[in-house]
Amino acid sequence: MLYLLIASFMWGSSFIAIKIAYTTIDPVLVVLCRLVLAAVITIPVSYRYLKQQNTLTKKRILQIIALGLLTYPITYLLQISGLKLMPAVNAVTIIGMEPIIIVLVGLIFFREKTPLLVFALGVIAFIGVLLVVGKPEQTKGSAALIGSGLVFFSAIVMAFWIRWSQKILRNFDVKIYTALTLQTGTLFGLPLMLALVENWEIHFSWQGIAAIVYLGIGCSLIAAWCWNKGLESVSASISGIFLAMEPVFGVIMAVILLKESVTLQTFSGIVMVISAATACIFIPKKS
Repeated sequence: MLYLLIASFMWGSSFIAIKIAYTTIDPVLVVLCRLVLAAVITIPVSYRYLKQQNTLTKKRILQIIALGLLTYPITYLLQISGLKLMPAVNAVTIIGMEPIIIVLVGLIFFREKTPLLVFALGVIAFIGVLLVVGKPEQTKGSAALIGSGLVFFSAIVMAFWIRWSQKILRNFDVKIYTALTLQTGTLFGLPLMLALVENWEIHFSWQGIAAIVYLGIGCSLIAAWCWNKGLESVSASISGIFLAMEPVFGVIMAVILLKESVTLQTFSGIVMVISAATACIFIPKKS
C-alpha cells in the first residue's frame, strides 16, 4: 500500500505544480509536454523488452493502446475541459467520489463484488473529501452542467482503467506495462491533444519549466509506476480509497509551500480520509 500512498502524494502535489505550469503554457500543452517527457524517458525500458525478442499478441497490443489512451490523455483532457467550465472546488468534490465510483464500475462492468467494509471506508473517505474542499459553489447555466459531466465522466473512465489494468497486470511486468501505456497513450493521443490546444504562446519561466518536468517525471512516470505496482497487492476498490488522499495531500502541500491556513472542518476531513486509508492496512490482502 506504500506504493499507492506515494502515487497519491505525487498526484496531490501536482495541483500546485499544475497551477505554476499553467502560467507558462496552455493547459493542454502542459498535458502534452508532461506525457512526451515521461514517454521518452521510458523508451530504453520498452527497447530492451522488445530487443530480448519478447512479442505481444495483437489482442494485448490493442489492450495496451486502449489503456494508454484512457489512463493518460483522455482522463487528463476530460478533467481539464471540465475545469474550464466549473469551479475547481466542485471538480475536486466529484473526483472525491472515486472510491464509490470504482465500486459501482466493478459491480456493473466487471461483475466484481466489494466487501461492505471497503465500501463503507470509501463513503467515509468521500465525506472526508467533502469536508476538505468545503461547500461546493453554486453554479448556473449549461456550461457548468457540461463541465460537471466531463469531470464525472473522467472519474468513470479512471475507475474503468483501474479495474481493467489490474487484470492485465496479473500477467504483465509493471515496469514494461507502465512504459508501453505511457508511450502508446502519448503517441495515439497526440492528434487529439494538438487539436485541443487553444493558445500556442509561451511565457518562459524557470519555475514553469521545473513544474512541467516534475509533472512529467514525478506525477506521470513515477506516480504511474507506483500506482501500478500498488495494484499488484490490493484490490481496485481499496485503491480508490487512496485516491481520496489526493486533495488531502494537496491541502497539506498548500499549507507547507503557500502558508495557507487550515480550518477545523478541513482538519476533520483530513483525519477522516487518513483514517479510512489507514484502516485498509488491516484488511486482508487479495490472493
